[in-house]
Amino acid sequence: MSLWFRGDAANLQGRHVLRLSEVFGVPVEELARPLPCFDAETHGQTRATLIWDRVFPDLDDLALALKARDPRAVARLVQVYGLYAAEATLGSWVWGEFPTFKRHIHPVRRRDLEVLWDWHEHRTAA
Repeated sequence: MSLWFRGDAANLQGRHVLRLSEVFGVPVEELARPLPCFDAETHGQTRATLIWDRVFPDLDDLALALKARDPRAVARLVQVYGLYAAEATLGSWVWGEFPTFKRHIHPVRRRDLEVLWDWHEHRTAA
């Protein structure tokens, strides 16, 4: 599977591709195509946007940290894409945890997000 995500789908074992095709109901031909988010240009832009400071060595580490709800990773996603996009990606728990991870967000962006968070909290409490 890691070969696939590194863009080396040609080296996947045939039985694995067939099994993935069966499980996901996707034609084998589709599985052989590179994932759009992993083309060189998109991958480079995403790296530059999300891991420019090397807090996370690569996008895989950032993804694992997001899955583990690492406050630094969640803060990075929220800082770059906003609270609503983070909610769509990670779930509604992002709003409730905002006070926990907001200290990892750049101060100027954090102030803007705090205004939005405060509005959201008052709206949902009513």
